[in-house]
Amino acid sequence: MAKASKTKSSKPTGKKAQAPVKGRRRRWLLALAAKLMLVVAVLGAFYTIYLDAQVRDRFEANRYQAPALLYSRALWLSPHANVSYARVKAELEALAYSPSAVARQQGEYNEQRQSDGRTILLHRRAFDFADGFEPSQRLLLRFRDDRLHQVLAWPSQQVLTEARLEPQLIGRFAADSGEDRLLVSLEQVPQLMRDTLLLIEDQDFYQHHGVKPTAIARAALVNLRAGRTVQGGSTLTQQLVKNMYLTHDQNLWRKANEAIMALSLDFHFDKDEILEAYFNEVYFGQDRGHAIHGVGLASQYFFGRSVEDLSVAEIALLVGMVKGPSLYDPRRRPENAERRRELVLKLMYEHNLITQVQYLSALEDTLVRRQSTRLVLGERPDYVDLVQRELRQLVPGREWQQTGLRVFTYYDPYIQQQAELAMTTRGGRVDSPDIQGAMVVSDYQQGVVRALVGNIGQQRGGFNRALDARRPIGSLVKPFTFALALENSSQYRLESMLDDSPITLIDERQREWSPRNFDGEFKGPVTLYQSFIESRNLPAVRLGLDVGVERVRERLYAAGFDESTHAYPSLTLGAVDMSPLQVSQIYSALANRGIQQRLTSIEAVYTHWNQPLYQQQRRAQEVFSTQSAYLTDYALQGVMREGTGRSIRQYVSPAGLAGKTGSTNELRDSWFVSYDNQHVVTVWLGGDDNQSIGLSGATGALPVAGDFWQRLQPQAITRERPYGLQSGAFDRLTGIAVSLECETAYHLPSAVYQAPTRRRCSPMDSQQEQSEEQEESRSWFQRVFGRRGN
Repeated sequence: MAKASKTKSSKPTGKKAQAPVKGRRRRWLLALAAKLMLVVAVLGAFYTIYLDAQVRDRFEANRYQAPALLYSRALWLSPHANVSYARVKAELEALAYSPSAVARQQGEYNEQRQSDGRTILLHRRAFDFADGFEPSQRLLLRFRDDRLHQVLAWPSQQVLTEARLEPQLIGRFAADSGEDRLLVSLEQVPQLMRDTLLLIEDQDFYQHHGVKPTAIARAALVNLRAGRTVQGGSTLTQQLVKNMYLTHDQNLWRKANEAIMALSLDFHFDKDEILEAYFNEVYFGQDRGHAIHGVGLASQYFFGRSVEDLSVAEIALLVGMVKGPSLYDPRRRPENAERRRELVLKLMYEHNLITQVQYLSALEDTLVRRQSTRLVLGERPDYVDLVQRELRQLVPGREWQQTGLRVFTYYDPYIQQQAELAMTTRGGRVDSPDIQGAMVVSDYQQGVVRALVGNIGQQRGGFNRALDARRPIGSLVKPFTFALALENSSQYRLESMLDDSPITLIDERQREWSPRNFDGEFKGPVTLYQSFIESRNLPAVRLGLDVGVERVRERLYAAGFDESTHAYPSLTLGAVDMSPLQVSQIYSALANRGIQQRLTSIEAVYTHWNQPLYQQQRRAQEVFSTQSAYLTDYALQGVMREGTGRSIRQYVSPAGLAGKTGSTNELRDSWFVSYDNQHVVTVWLGGDDNQSIGLSGATGALPVAGDFWQRLQPQAITRERPYGLQSGAFDRLTGIAVSLECETAYHLPSAVYQAPTRRRCSPMDSQQEQSEEQEESRSWFQRVFGRRGN
């Protein structure tokens, strides 16, 4: 009985037995949930820490990636600069200035024809030049005989000695991100633009902590009712996070990341820092393959002006575009853009950000002032190649992307255009499509490159022959031999006699070398001047051997040639390979009175924050003496007047121009270098296959240069004759001093000229004079009886 009782009591009933099991399961599940929550919390904490680190690291050290923006030279407007009306007009068009009746707005101009010439009234835009910021300014330009005659401030009519237009944007080196922006500080952004942005996008920006839960909830309800995303609840901070760190995918995970990162950003950084970053990050559309970010570049892209100078209407348009850059693009969808601008202007007026007068005036304002859809109107990759190579030396690496660069170059768009046209037409003399070429225009007084054409035709980019085509320079080397010889005035002068007869030498390969003249003839004794202007080979070889081929090579190095070459006798006839740019370098020293300056394309480099990184410092060194340089320059002008370059007169007057033709064996290369009082122009024509093109320097490259000079109009060379030289007359055949009034003689500067006491115009006159002098020196007795003294 007791046993049965014990067995019965050990069996629980059904309900009572299930209760402990359910309790244990519940406790286990709760424990598991707690653990999972703890794990999720820990993981969430670590993930939040990770996101926080991501936000801080990039925002502190690598907030943006900005491009290097390349600017041309600024066109100086001065009565002394010989600036033509056509040049100023072309510059205004290239800078996207728009015609206007009164030129009240920046970037507008008005032209008038008057009885004594023309005038241009323009409103020059404000610009931060390499040497400092200049505010906008209204100018009146007066032209007479197509040349700038007077510059006046308007409306005060104060006479100005000079003014300048802002430079053109000629190219850019994109950041790795492919995004384009011009970084600006918050102080540069107009207060009206800041207030308008906050009014339209985030009125509580300075009160919330990066997110607004009420706005998010309100947007969620609206979107839930609509069944699609029709409203966003993002703050400016969230928008910035999305643009800088995240994709634009519409999902909860991205929104969660956005909220966490926005809270982190707001916690670690000042509100003004976040607002400044927003103004530099906000997206405004595409310029071909480049994304336009930030109000700084957008102001340039749409209106052609800096953000500081935006009008009320322009501010309203840019702020309105934030909601949808494609939807409200003023060029592609002007109706949408205008409606959006009107809405923003209305809100600005209703919230007392602008007056009624401003509101009504802005409604009538032009929608977009710059019609071009390209930020850079005409990129010049040939010249940009040179800038890029120099910039890599000045600012190596890619760290510059964090601040961006503003690179001020010496590129002259007008001269570039004339050079391209000359190369395209090829002087009207070169018809073969197989012939390629290059041209370099340098300003030898400043030591800078103004224009560069790397190939013939419309093709841009690719192999840049102006920089990389190294070809034998032929007779272009001869002036360096002659200049070196002329430094020794006791032995060599322009009137000195040289030997133009056959010569045979042993070359560097121990073979006989018998150079010949281009015409195949030998003139025997010939003056140094005649051998120079006729580019005769044999006198040049003998002269080079006499002064020393090694010394000729050293002068090439001193003039700026920077590659190794051998000092073989063939160097005297141009057996040295150079690019057109290198030829321009060495000839700049000849043109600049014997003073060498290293040619450069870059004036200054600044960050977008206007911090200077580089400023060009001119360094000059003497290559030839003043007297030698003057005599060589005189002979180079003689080449144009009566030598191998005389056919230039088909295009321009040779007076005041200097130059030298150059050809290589079998007419594979055609060279011509010429200069006026400011520019050296180097032209090369040849085939990429190094085959004969059948053109000498005078028949190939010279017509191209002639076409260029005809377009640019040369400035006559002015040189002051050095002390110790005087103008003399010398017989063309013998170099003997003759009377100054002799028209058939060479009139040359010389250190030893003594005018004859009697008229003498030929060697026969000289012999007769000597006989007469001897006769007069005899005594009376000797003259009477015909006997000579001992």
